[in-house]
This record gives sequence, structure tokens and C-alpha cells, in this order.
Amino acid sequence: MARPPRVVQILHRLAVQPTAPLHEHGVARVATAIARGYGASVRRDGYGNLVVAPPGARRGPPIWLVAHMDHPGLEVVGPRTARLLGGVRPTYLRRGVKLRFYRDEEAIAATIRKFDPRTETTSFHGPAASRLRRGAFGVWELEDFRIVGDRVRARQLDDIAGCAISLAAIERACDDRRQNLRALLTRAEEIGFVGTLGAAVDGRIPRNAWIINVEASKAIPGVAIGGGPVIRVGDRARTFDAGAENLLLAARTKLGDRSQVQRALMSGGTCEATPWNLLGHRATGLAIPLGNYHNMGVRNRMQPEVVAIGDVATAVDLIELAARNVPAALRRDETSRARILRYLRKYGGRLARSR
Repeated sequence: MARPPRVVQILHRLAVQPTAPLHEHGVARVATAIARGYGASVRRDGYGNLVVAPPGARRGPPIWLVAHMDHPGLEVVGPRTARLLGGVRPTYLRRGVKLRFYRDEEAIAATIRKFDPRTETTSFHGPAASRLRRGAFGVWELEDFRIVGDRVRARQLDDIAGCAISLAAIERACDDRRQNLRALLTRAEEIGFVGTLGAAVDGRIPRNAWIINVEASKAIPGVAIGGGPVIRVGDRARTFDAGAENLLLAARTKLGDRSQVQRALMSGGTCEATPWNLLGHRATGLAIPLGNYHNMGVRNRMQPEVVAIGDVATAVDLIELAARNVPAALRRDETSRARILRYLRKYGGRLARSR
């Protein structure tokens, strides 16, 4: 079997770490080791988000990649009782669903007894369930990571895939000073963008920066898994910044084969680009089409999430080209404006005469 692309190797290392909102420490620890291993600097902000940057001074407005380190999970709130953290429909949380809780990094098996949608809490049982205390967290008992043909199957790809893409892109930027690229890996996105809101309010990303939210997002009709990463023009809540999108559109032109990249309004959910735009930043999105969104598979069964290897790998190439070709993005609107005004020069006189 051929060795998987570098970004998939990074994804593997991250995906085997259990994570849930407010409990991202395993992913954060491995992400820090990966980034420092190739020479990037890593620091935590006041909310525990990771700020990753290549070494040395960089010129021009920076591009920031934003991805989140959490995934829907559970948190123990009382004896044999846990609260759901993140968006999973109640029909999936029925009696008998297998869970895996963590107490001081020890895995403890359990099973759902009953889920109460009013309180979003579930009772559970298991041979060692009595050892679990308030604050322990849990994930679904699904395979951590597996490559099947040209697909990756894993319990948590939203948004561990975005974190892996961001880290792989920063690794390339470490060797190319033309790329003024940084990454913010955030916490608690699944319960209301809490890490990203904290970073925005604290001014973590400067106002002159462009933001690209990199996220695995629910595949919708017209968007194919394996059809390439998606330039995300908006989400369920709003459309994004056209100037920031120009970075990705210019990069798609440089890529050569435009068919490797899709473009769509991904309305399956709301992503971190929305709060950044609402708080006055220039943000766009790059989405990886995702199967079994939030582990919600067919027939109300919890299933591993699925992405295509090619989509993830092409996303890294696209980000690299975006960071290397900022002038082309800046000229894009000017070029388009000049092109469309030619129609007025060509036909405007005739239109006025025939009014």
C-alpha cells in the first residue's frame, strides 16, 4: 500500500486522540508536538486555543487558518449521568449505544440506558461506570481511524481534518517565506464557537488579516465527496466575505485543473467563518465534504465520519497557492470589473440610442 500523503499522516495522529468540547487536551498536545517538530512556534491563548506560526518575519497582510479541535461528545455531570455536548439528534442516542469515557486518560466502556432530549442528558451503565466522576468526558465507541481505498473513516473528522490541513499548510510555509500564514486551532466550537469568540474578542487575529475557516462539512446535494475541497461561499447562517474568497479563487486558477476544486454554499451547518465576519473580520471558508456528519449514519446508527483523501490533500495545495499568490487575489476584482465594463463600452451607445 502506498504511503498516504503527509496531511493524512498528520490526520491519523490527531484522530486517534479522543476529544469533545472543553476536553481537547489530547488533540492540542499532539498538534503542538507536530508543529514544533517541523519548526513552527506554538502558544496557547487565554482560552486554550493554539496559535501556530512559521518561524521568521513575514511580509504583507497575514492569512489565518481557523479550525476547531473538538467534536460532539459527552461530559459526566453526576453518577452514571452525562450531558451531550454538540449537535447529535436524539434518535441516534437510543438504548444500547456504546460509549467510551476517559478518566485520567484511562478508557472506561459504558452503554446508554436512556437519553432525555429535554435536558440533553443520558443515563449510562457499565462494569466500571461507578468510577466515573463529574468532569470526565466520553466519545462514541467507533473506530478511531482507518483508510479504506481512497477514503478515511474515523470517529472524529469534523474538525480534526481541518486541524490536519492547517498544520500541513503551516509546515510548507515554514520553508517558504513568501507565505504569511498562521493557524488558530480553537476549542469548544461545537457548543457555540466559544474558543473562536474568545479569540475574536481578545483581538487575537489582526483586522488586516484574511481568515480561511477550514472545516469538514456535511456533504449536500451537488457537492461530492471526492470531488475536491469546496470553496465555501457561505453556511446556513450567512454568506461570507468576497474579498477573502478571492484568495481561494485565485489559487484555484493557479492550480490548473479547476475541476479539482468545488464551489458552493454549504448550508448543512454554521461554521466559524460566520462569527469572524459578524465581528468585523474578512473571513471565508474551505470545506471538506463529509459523510456521516457528526457520526449520524443511515438508519439512525452512529457511524464513523468519512472524507476523501484527495479532497484533504488538494486543500493543502490550494492553501499554499493562496498564500503564495496574494497579489493575484488583490487584482481579481479589478480584472473582473474591467472585463464586465467592456460590455457597456461595446453596446452602451446603441442601448442609449434605442431607448
